[in-house]
Amino acid sequence: MKWNILYNPYKLNRPLTWVEKHDQLCQGKPTQITAKYGLYIVDHDTVIRMNSTYMETVDKYYREKGFVSSLTATLFFYFLGLSLFFDVDTIFRCFNGDYKSLPGFFIYQPFGVFFLYFSGKFILKEWFAKTHYPIRFNRKTQMIHVYRFDGTVLSVPWKEVFFTPTIGGGKWPEWSISGHILADDQETVLETFSLGLSGSLEVMPGYWEFIRCYMEEECLPEQADIIALCPPIEKQKESYIFGLQYLIRMGSRLDWLFGFMILSVALITSVARYIAMQTSKIPQWPQEVEEACQVDPDDPINVSAANNPVHLWRYVLANQTREERRALHDRQLSAYTRLQEKIAMAHSTTDK
Repeated sequence: MKWNILYNPYKLNRPLTWVEKHDQLCQGKPTQITAKYGLYIVDHDTVIRMNSTYMETVDKYYREKGFVSSLTATLFFYFLGLSLFFDVDTIFRCFNGDYKSLPGFFIYQPFGVFFLYFSGKFILKEWFAKTHYPIRFNRKTQMIHVYRFDGTVLSVPWKEVFFTPTIGGGKWPEWSISGHILADDQETVLETFSLGLSGSLEVMPGYWEFIRCYMEEECLPEQADIIALCPPIEKQKESYIFGLQYLIRMGSRLDWLFGFMILSVALITSVARYIAMQTSKIPQWPQEVEEACQVDPDDPINVSAANNPVHLWRYVLANQTREERRALHDRQLSAYTRLQEKIAMAHSTTDK
């Protein structure tokens, strides 16, 4: 679970660390992808829409939205109920001349108020906020537009961002890709945002390469074929069913071994996630961003939730028919192969 920027601000006005410099993900050249996912360049179901002008992705907290509020809401309503019970009981006793419970009442109140404030503050990070915080990559203008958590928008040139893998804090830290805005000295971090994925370190290069290829390479048809699932949240709020489906997505039937545990957690989280979606507002891009992202009506690249698998439950449960699974596998494998060939050809020519 990720507990950094959504709950604790990024550390700014500091120099880049040696690790950040060493692990920099550079624009302008391919990134070698190794480990579990081989040479695959993947989007991990984070793309909301992709066309020849821009690609919009979710923020890295969207995947597990509802998890934190499901825990803190339980804590909040428990202490709220306990406080109301003590209040009513104490008033009733005092009304009847029994003042023995007053010391306990006054001792409990500071603790009750503290836990109500603490849990309520965390609930409001997901409830009554924004449904998601999108990141838009404009391929034509070479700009990145980031919807901040305070509702403002950061717009920065693609080439001016320093990207690097970053590990979060906590007992079970997860990796993500941070984009640092540097001062003129190219050392001091002025602002930071994260790309739309968090997880193990080994999946970061493939995701970064997917973003980099969109902004720099001539391989949009191949990337369109790689995308299998888009969250349907561009102009509407996520439904309860899709929220549950997104939470329980399985990579293979081996995940069924942990299916009961995954489903039990997802069912609890999905309720808080649905409340978060229904109480939050859909983010709206400023007019200048929308004007810079005008799409050609004849654009051959147009990937969105309209292209999602027909049998979505089967897809998220890794239980597609053999024909469906084979068709998706062949499509993506062909796209991976063509994409790698195009990248290799383009950069072998450049290197020479």
